[in-house]
Amino acid sequence: MSDRRRTLAAVALGLAAATGCRQQMADQPYYRPYEPSEFFADGRSARPLERGVIHRAQHLESDPLATGLTREEWGRIYARRANPVVDLAAPTPVENRDATFGVPRFDQRVAGNPKVFAETYPFPVTPDDLDRGRDRYTIYCAVCHGPLGNGQGKIWERGYLLPTSFHTARVGDKELDESKRNAPASPLGYSRGYALWGISVPMREVPVGYIYEVIAKGYGGMPNYSAQIGPADRWRIVAYVRALQYSQHEPAAAAAGGKP
Repeated sequence: MSDRRRTLAAVALGLAAATGCRQQMADQPYYRPYEPSEFFADGRSARPLERGVIHRAQHLESDPLATGLTREEWGRIYARRANPVVDLAAPTPVENRDATFGVPRFDQRVAGNPKVFAETYPFPVTPDDLDRGRDRYTIYCAVCHGPLGNGQGKIWERGYLLPTSFHTARVGDKELDESKRNAPASPLGYSRGYALWGISVPMREVPVGYIYEVIAKGYGGMPNYSAQIGPADRWRIVAYVRALQYSQHEPAAAAAGGKP
């Protein structure tokens, strides 16, 4: 037998031996998603998560970082869930401030009113955060609200509803046909969400958590951006929106040397 044949025979014997020694743990049984199982009483192979389980990248719903709502508001939500009350004679939830939650139904500027939305940021805002907020705003928000935050982005130029301006004075108005404005009834720079509850408040005075909520859930003609923008970046956009507002209207406290 030639050396070549001996080599080929040795390789073949080696492969046969390796195949015969393959461990069975390499072929462990498993279930495909939603495949039934006789092992569990409910017939499901995939086990439901225990109540309260979250994954490492998930935030608790009561964390203002994740929702923009205060812990006080979440206390009301949990109380309502634990003791649901259905009163057919009561006004609808849209008209009854005590029958709903997570909406701008109280003027938080008035002392003693419930705090629904967070009024402070969940983390210290740095110059890097503002840069990131400007970047995200330019990508996702400027097309409608405009680079200046005046509601005059490209979407409006093409005849769509005029988005909310963040300023109560006109900033960088473009010379376009007034019939294209489709201006809402709310005054310039005032919140439309609060207006539905009979509350008149300029956007520069709404709680920062309210702006976060609108980014996350959308409002009116604005879609929600929860899938495109993560929680931390939503807060950075809010901070940049505040910077745009401060550029046109410096808060009295800041002008006096205090914190805005």
